[in-house]
Amino acid sequence: MFVFSNRRRGAAAEVTVSEELAVAMLEGVAAAAGAVAASHWERELTRWLAARASGAAKGGSLDVSDLAWSPDHFLAQQQFVLAAIADAARTGGRESKALTRWAAQVEAHPRSFVQVGRRWNWQATA
Repeated sequence: MFVFSNRRRGAAAEVTVSEELAVAMLEGVAAAAGAVAASHWERELTRWLAARASGAAKGGSLDVSDLAWSPDHFLAQQQFVLAAIADAARTGGRESKALTRWAAQVEAHPRSFVQVGRRWNWQATA
């Protein structure tokens, strides 16, 4: 199993899916983000999500706080992630419902929870 979470919201907000579905979700969002990525952070997100998709086949989890948000650009970054998730959900595939629930986690993540200096954890993608 693979769990999408927002630790700040608790277990009730978790989205638990099969590894296969997690791979499809992460690949879809990475593709949607990659199609429009312009900034350095957006391109890094795309690569990180694609790497997470490769590792998701083994199970695991992804928390909203795992993204390397930056406080100064958080709102734009959050909107970019939400747009990529929405674009991936528009395909109407079996992952659409889970993507919609994941988007709610991202949307509920407030800027005040962003850690200054957070970096992408590439080890979590292996």
